[in-house]
Amino acid sequence: MGGEYYFTVDETMLISDDVLHLIEAKHCKSENKLPSKDDIKDGLIKMILYTNLEDVTCNKKNVTTVPSLKLTNANSRFSLLRKSEIETFELLKKESEINKFNIITG
Repeated sequence: MGGEYYFTVDETMLISDDVLHLIEAKHCKSENKLPSKDDIKDGLIKMILYTNLEDVTCNKKNVTTVPSLKLTNANSRFSLLRKSEIETFELLKKESEINKFNIITG
């Protein structure tokens, strides 16, 4: 579409000189729960944007981007999720594989 677009991400991590992780973080204040579905949907919209970026530079050098959706909660554990949350998480993992973004937990 041309032009310049300015997006903000919650975190970045430069791996070597040419791989930049773009991390969108979603948090739940409760223990052992996923962030809300609305937060996850917001994160997915940003993953759509970040997976389609072209010609990204960092420090005036072209980099490859790795979009990542980071999910955290109060105790950084997702081992005691309810059945509906497990189903949501499994769907999210499939979505990430199909659309080539990472999921980070903890």
